[in-house]
Amino acid sequence: MLKSLKIKNVALISEAEIVFGDKLNVLSGETGAGKSVVLECLNFVLGQKADKTMIKSGEPSCSVTCVFDVADDKLVAAALEELGIEPDPEVIVRRVMTTEGKSSIKLNGESVNASMLRAVTSLLVDVHGQSDHFILLKESNQLELIDSLGGENISEVKEEAEKIIGNIKEIKRSMSELGGNAVDRERKIDYLKYCVEEIENAAFYEGEDEELQIRKKKLVNSEKIISAISAATELISGDGKALDMISEAEKNVSSLMRFDDGYERISDRMTNVIDELNDINAVLNDSFDADFDPKMLDVIEERLDVINSLKSKYGKDYAAVYEKCEAMKAELEFLTDGAANLEKLEKQYEKETTDLYEKFGKLSDIRKAVAKDVSLKITAKLAELGMKSARFGVDFETVDGGLSALGNDKVTFMFSANLGEVEKPLSKVISGGELSRLMLAIKAVTGPAANKATFIFDEIDAGVSGNAAQTVAENFAKIAVNRQIIAISHLPQIVAMSDTSLLIEKSEAGGGTVTTITNLDDDSKVTEILRLIGGFTSVSGMAHAKEMIVRANAFKASLNKT
Repeated sequence: MLKSLKIKNVALISEAEIVFGDKLNVLSGETGAGKSVVLECLNFVLGQKADKTMIKSGEPSCSVTCVFDVADDKLVAAALEELGIEPDPEVIVRRVMTTEGKSSIKLNGESVNASMLRAVTSLLVDVHGQSDHFILLKESNQLELIDSLGGENISEVKEEAEKIIGNIKEIKRSMSELGGNAVDRERKIDYLKYCVEEIENAAFYEGEDEELQIRKKKLVNSEKIISAISAATELISGDGKALDMISEAEKNVSSLMRFDDGYERISDRMTNVIDELNDINAVLNDSFDADFDPKMLDVIEERLDVINSLKSKYGKDYAAVYEKCEAMKAELEFLTDGAANLEKLEKQYEKETTDLYEKFGKLSDIRKAVAKDVSLKITAKLAELGMKSARFGVDFETVDGGLSALGNDKVTFMFSANLGEVEKPLSKVISGGELSRLMLAIKAVTGPAANKATFIFDEIDAGVSGNAAQTVAENFAKIAVNRQIIAISHLPQIVAMSDTSLLIEKSEAGGGTVTTITNLDDDSKVTEILRLIGGFTSVSGMAHAKEMIVRANAFKASLNKT
């Protein structure tokens, strides 16, 4: 239950504190007095988006603080523990916004962000404004409402379906590792065989591509190399060239050996030079014979194409290609041996899928039973709200929902406002005033099933008047037996029905405009009702306002007896 709301420097409100009762709290006031500001403050402190435009002009910041009584609320206690906050009988939230657009939030004194805050406040408050009526028009929300009314019965089936979906996903993962279904697996086996054979048949060895690049380079430059080799061999072994000249020199030196042993050593060294030149000459001639076959360039190009193709498919170098080949051989062996496992998985997949659709069928049956019951109750409640010929229903369509615990139901709320008219999708036929009453009818019917302790209604009575207004007020009172309600309203019947009445007023003071919030006593409440019905401060008008309060109190007393 929301106990209090403190507002500071928001819009035209300098400072205000609202103390709420535990039943029906009604905020009223002239149009433009600031009723919407109170709702804005509530949304702000509950964790909704806000910006610095809400700060009172001339002030550096604004703040809103709220206090909730959450004694014995296990869901809230669990949510607080999840955030690392010690549970307490009260939840105190303070949110500050500065003119720089910075926001800070304290939850029971601990700093939290907006999403963390909403994890707690979403368990406490259900806010409905005029724009929120249109949430009903979205079909995904309609399905969610039906599921919430199904309670544990639907939750249990969804949990069972979620477990089966987890099993199916795991089976599909295992099947994927085995190559998918039988056709996919055979296709993958064929592909892996082709890849392994391609690598092994190529007989690619480490360093081969580097060797081939060197040979290719020599072949491409063969004319230069041949010319240089020819010139070199001519200079070494040609007539009168290096070998002839050194040989002649050696003969001259060897003739001196009889005069000094040192000439013998020089002769031996010159003989070694002659031998080395003969060897170099032979190597040069052999390299010419081995490397300069013109046909070899085509052979090398073809081999390099094979190797580059392997590297582009399987890895950047020999080591990577070899590693990929070994991995594919292992996978091939696994797939070949996995045929029996795949067959087993396919049977499990078929069984789990059958079980899942059985759960979907069970889920649909529960939903249809819930929808039938709630349709009758909402239709009856609409009659109480002055829409005697209105009919509400829920249409079901089977769709492919995929692997989702939501099942395969598409739900559409159907509505007819007048006798003889066919029910049509809610979004196509309902007016604003009708939608307000439908929202109230739904809350009156579904309120007891909600976990939230506080319902907030922002002018949900828009478009309602006369006898219907009295019925709306009575339904507010019925819901308030078990739930705290905070309602912003302009109807005198609802103000009369209130257990706590709050007046929002705008006035000029100190050269500016301010908004004040006053908790009305019995006499002030009579005056406010008189204002709402457009009456003058007369004996008869006062008597009528008082009579409205007496009748409202009698109605609430009758509810407490039942």
